[in-house]
Amino acid sequence: METNDLFIVTGAPGTGKTAVLDALGDGVRRVGEPAREILAELRAAGDTRTRDRDWVAFVDLLLRRSIEKHEAAVARGGGAVFDRGVPDCIAYAVVLDVDPETSLRAARTHRYNGDVLVLEPWEEIYSTDDERTMSFADVIVFHEALEDAYERTGYRLEAVPRAPVAARAAFVLDFIARRRGAASSSDGTSPRPAPQS
Repeated sequence: METNDLFIVTGAPGTGKTAVLDALGDGVRRVGEPAREILAELRAAGDTRTRDRDWVAFVDLLLRRSIEKHEAAVARGGGAVFDRGVPDCIAYAVVLDVDPETSLRAARTHRYNGDVLVLEPWEEIYSTDDERTMSFADVIVFHEALEDAYERTGYRLEAVPRAPVAARAAFVLDFIARRRGAASSSDGTSPRPAPQS
């Protein structure tokens, strides 16, 4: 069962997702990216699992956090926009050479709106930091794995155009408004705003 008021904005690292989501404004409830959170938490705690390349543990942590975020949003009700969703865990598993089956099962049961926004790799804006260490060539590989993961789990992808952050944020807001309008006209209800947490 899809949860029509839970929207995903996905894309490989460094494509501008977080900047775009931050620009959506206070009227939109946003759910932060679990991968960056986990990497920062592990680094702060001196946990060496990612440095030691224990990718099975990392993908497991990522999947658990993604499911927790999904379940919290469902329990709260109303809409939300996610910086990555459960299907992203499939891409991480594939790229990191971890069995993706657990992530595939979770993606089939923890559903979002069937239309997903994707920010494509854009070399001119790509940069690295403490949590984002991929080369741009690896970003392309990750992007392809993301597209495959979402398509395998029944989602339709729509690219966010390359543009300044404000224009990309406006595109995201319009996309959500159009999907909410379509959902409300099919079920006879009025669209609901996604309250900010």
